[in-house]
Amino acid sequence: MKVLIVLYSKLTEDSQLVEKLEEKVSLLKKLVGPDSLYAVITSNMKHLFDKFPELVFLRNDEETLLYGIYKGLRKLRGNDVLLLDGKETITKERIINFISQRRKNLLSVAQNGWRGVAVLKMIDLDYIIRTMERFIKEDTDFLQIMKLVKEDYGIEYEAL
Repeated sequence: MKVLIVLYSKLTEDSQLVEKLEEKVSLLKKLVGPDSLYAVITSNMKHLFDKFPELVFLRNDEETLLYGIYKGLRKLRGNDVLLLDGKETITKERIINFISQRRKNLLSVAQNGWRGVAVLKMIDLDYIIRTMERFIKEDTDFLQIMKLVKEDYGIEYEAL
């Protein structure tokens, strides 16, 4: 399993971004391993290269959450992916809960949409990516994308 942390332009306003990211990376290195960590960043976040040498960085050209997810999932095709929104706070228990149920697609959801954590199975990534390509220029919630994947391809997900 690979971990994809998606950072986008709205997060540059957060003065605590680096500290939050340090906590996330430290926790994920212990749970998943240091060789499985990827981060999608914008051009304004190049200062993160030196701070996090253990991360593999991918470019988020559009600087949006959805495009960052799309770019990262394309790179990580062929792996199960633990997807994390850069603004979400994670705990050890929450990550273990998601990782331990790896046999299905899982999304953390709230009333207003996706809550920033998902586990996506390798076998379903191509369908998710294909659906995302239709909405790449729009500001669509990731939960809406997963609902469309379910409608179009019958791929189930479980909401936690």
